[in-house]
Amino acid sequence: MRAVTVPGVDDEWAIRFEHAAKTYAAGSSSRRDAPAAVDELTLDVRTGEVLVLVGPSGCGKSTTLRMVNRLVEPTGGRVLVEGRDVATLDVVELRRRIGYVIQNVGLFPHRTVAQNVATVPRLLGWDRTRTRARVAELLELVGLAPDRYARRYPHALSGGERQRVGVARALATDPPVLLMDEPFGAVDPVGRRRLQDEFARIQRELGTTVMLVTHDIDEAVRMADRVAVMSLGGHVEQLAAPLEIVAHPATPAVADLVGRGRVARLLALGRLSPDDVDAHGTAAPDAPVVHVGDELGEVLDTLASDGVTAVAVHHDGALVGTVTSTAVLAALRRLVAAPAPADVPGR
Repeated sequence: MRAVTVPGVDDEWAIRFEHAAKTYAAGSSSRRDAPAAVDELTLDVRTGEVLVLVGPSGCGKSTTLRMVNRLVEPTGGRVLVEGRDVATLDVVELRRRIGYVIQNVGLFPHRTVAQNVATVPRLLGWDRTRTRARVAELLELVGLAPDRYARRYPHALSGGERQRVGVARALATDPPVLLMDEPFGAVDPVGRRRLQDEFARIQRELGTTVMLVTHDIDEAVRMADRVAVMSLGGHVEQLAAPLEIVAHPATPAVADLVGRGRVARLLALGRLSPDDVDAHGTAAPDAPVVHVGDELGEVLDTLASDGVTAVAVHHDGALVGTVTSTAVLAALRRLVAAPAPADVPGR
């Protein structure tokens, strides 16, 4: 995990919005008489976390994201990255230090994969040896073998492969902050899930601070350490861990966003705990095995798919008992019934 090194800066956060606002001029061609796109937003993004902004179209989430790298200039308040007000920084240097990934990637079509990934290192004057090594390292990191992909052009790649190249390019100079605006929206559902898993692995490995925008609540709860549910004007309806968002929506707007898929999302977020295990239970010798820490949805799916009443549960390589579908549903009820934490920001 990257540490903030600016003297006097609280290293608990990497990005801070202090009453940040964006208002478009009344009568402008694109936003005639529009209210504030973002109004007095105060929000911290913790160092090393994935914070996901989710909400309906037009709620200001992309505007909020783009104020960090000044693709959108704030009209009020401040945005700080690693303790420095972005308005005081040279905009070109700022953008070179912040990774940025968008839905349609924006690769240069006339450049090879390797040349695309090397864009920022070359702008910064890296020598060829260092650049070539970094490109190879990043292509390996995103699951694209350099010997197969480095010389290809974007038109020869699938949508998912182009998106991986976009992530590699954004990470080329090991930026302290990575901004992602609907990064997987143009990829098919199967490829999207695979990319989400791959990106989660990369983020855990690198510890990069990530701010991600999506309209998809499933993507938000799957990807995030914390979720900020936004409404019109960039107002934060609730800021909390994914499980808290789904189990305890703070406002009707959050409850509406979570919607009718709430149980399925809780099954994906909840984990099998030792309390769910019957230490004295027995299962058939050939019964399938699950593990403490598995998703409740995976455990329930195993029970349903194999048509058994109980499955064996292992923990640290040892058999610790069994679990039944009744126990899984009881665990789900506990998630819903548990009191909401009193100190969750944004409540």
